[in-house]
Amino acid sequence: MEEMETKGEFKVRSVGVCGTDVAMVKGSYPPRKDPLVLGHEFAVERDGALYTSEINLVDWTCKYCRRGMYTHCENRKALGIDVDGAMREYMDLPGYLLHEDRVGLRPEELSLTEPAAAVLRMVELIHPSPSDRVLVLGDGPVGIISAAVLEHYGFDVELNGHNPERMRVAENLGIPTTRSSTKYDVVVEATGSKALGEAMRYVRHMGKIALKSTHGLEVSLDVTHAVVNEVQLIGSRCGPFYLWDKAMHLIKELDLRRIVTTYPFSEYERAFQDVLNRKVVKAVLMI
Repeated sequence: MEEMETKGEFKVRSVGVCGTDVAMVKGSYPPRKDPLVLGHEFAVERDGALYTSEINLVDWTCKYCRRGMYTHCENRKALGIDVDGAMREYMDLPGYLLHEDRVGLRPEELSLTEPAAAVLRMVELIHPSPSDRVLVLGDGPVGIISAAVLEHYGFDVELNGHNPERMRVAENLGIPTTRSSTKYDVVVEATGSKALGEAMRYVRHMGKIALKSTHGLEVSLDVTHAVVNEVQLIGSRCGPFYLWDKAMHLIKELDLRRIVTTYPFSEYERAFQDVLNRKVVKAVLMI
């Protein structure tokens, strides 16, 4: 697998600032290439058509790829993490990563497809029961998208966050918010911080915790508590190809563009600072 050239056949139109990008800037999640062009949530254009893109460059030959688990390829390289990503004007992309927009989304909305597909993968893995009560910890983009998707599917969902402005965005999307100390069947940890202990306090016996934070930090775990109470910890990462069209339709149906704040690419420093200071839910750079 070769790294992409700085110029290519696709024009980058928008790129989201992800929590992983922020963690790499802060130094808690070391990039695997130095220097590195960040950006793995993006929209590109070619010949008038808009596309969004998966992030994993894979070899298709390892044992995971042969089993259909290509997002876990032993030799994968992730855009914006292992190789240069989308915070630039042009890039080359292999065809197997691309998903053409047939929903009529704007470029900034298409930048939400990667996190939305990852949320759908999480829902697939936790496989909640219809009667489950779900708590989402975290008022960032993954937390709000998780709560919106789960609520859309009919689950009894509440969102717990600490930022008043972000919580108002969630409430405007119709997401119930809470400060409750009740126990829940499923807890989604999407804070982007070391909040696993908080998730353990909220989950009921034999409940599930979905791990969605990629902050790169070490966290402590009361293993005895998890074992005695038979708590399941379920990690999830990228959404496989079959979830991307569904993600695009949900972005439109749930009007998730309301979580987006756009910035000209020249103001990338302000965008990163606003994310670091939690002034916005989702910053998207327009190129």
